[in-house]
Amino acid sequence: MYDQTVNSHNSCEALSEKKDLQAYITQTSLKHGALVVGYTKVRKTQPVIVLAFPFSNAWILNHPFYITRRFGEELWYEHKAHGELSTLLRKEGYRCKVKSSLSVFGDIRPLAIAAGIGQWGKNGLVVNKTYGSKLLFSALFTDAPLEATDQTSRLDLSSDSCVNCDQCFQSCPGKAFEDGVFNPRRCFLKSIRGCSECVQSCFGESHSELSLIGCEYSLENDETTCRP
Repeated sequence: MYDQTVNSHNSCEALSEKKDLQAYITQTSLKHGALVVGYTKVRKTQPVIVLAFPFSNAWILNHPFYITRRFGEELWYEHKAHGELSTLLRKEGYRCKVKSSLSVFGDIRPLAIAAGIGQWGKNGLVVNKTYGSKLLFSALFTDAPLEATDQTSRLDLSSDSCVNCDQCFQSCPGKAFEDGVFNPRRCFLKSIRGCSECVQSCFGESHSELSLIGCEYSLENDETTCRP
């Protein structure tokens, strides 16, 4: 016999568990150093968790020891976040495959945009309202019942921050954006020498520099704050 009341109760309970799992994943990611967390689906079926970690404005090759240490720290935070999330998902009976920010196969940026983390900027990078282009992305592919980010929520970062801003164009020492057309050769010649001016000059809607060094997550306030 079909009991509609029991079935409805079970459905609500299952929905609550899904939301709890997704909320826990978000909190765990922020606790381990992610600045923004978004969710999307590949081919509208496979859930993907997209994490955005800080790319510091101090990471320049003029300071090789410092950049190595800072990059190592961020990769360690990323590795810890991936490890805890993977363990959690597998314990719950779900599969999980990690794609780190160092992965050379595929481009995570379209996933970051689909997950509501930002929009395409004039510099060809993802622009976030708060952090500009100073973000590194990683992704976890899973079969857990996760919902894609609501594009009308606070993570919907579609904005006009790029429309009236040409700071990345003006700051490029290689003039790679001359006449509004991107010249990859000019960009490459500078980037192999450590140039990241188009990243460092992008501040999102704040239009002012925000240091991403020393970011901490507060469970009580459920937010991540960064101090200079």
